[in-house]
Formats: sequence, structure tokens, C-alpha cells
Amino acid sequence: MDKIKVINNSQLIIDQELTELGRRIRALRISKGYKSAEKFALDHNLSRVHYGRWEAGKKNITYKSLLILARAHGMTLSEFLAAEI
Repeated sequence: MDKIKVINNSQLIIDQELTELGRRIRALRISKGYKSAEKFALDHNLSRVHYGRWEAGKKNITYKSLLILARAHGMTLSEFLAAEI
């Protein structure tokens, strides 16, 4: 039973972190002057569906996609993850 609690707790923490990453992605988009997630995705050759899910914290994002997203904002991945918003 304890193992199940640990797994469930770990998943909850991961889900919370994905939600926080989504907020960060959204805030960075808005700070670039984009009101529309769809427009940002289209302008940066990103899947509109995936981008929307990333912002919502509903889809796991791959390392490659994180690199692409950071570059879309003119940042390194380190800068992207550490940026003050």
C-alpha cells in the first residue's frame, strides 16, 4: 500500500510541475506580445494542439520540444527555465 501512495504522490508532484511549466510557457508567450497561443504556435512552426496542451500543463513535453520552445523565445534552455517572468 505504501508503494502505491509513493507512486500517486510522485505523479501528483509531476502533474503540479507540468502545470507550473505550462504557466511559464504561457507567460513567456504573452511577454513576447502574443495574445493567441495558436498564433504563437503557427509563427514558430509548433503543433497548435501540442502547444495548447503544454500551456495547459496537460501534455508532457519532450526535451527536443523544450529546446525548440526556448529558441522561439530567443533563449537557451537554461535561460528559458530560469527566466524571471
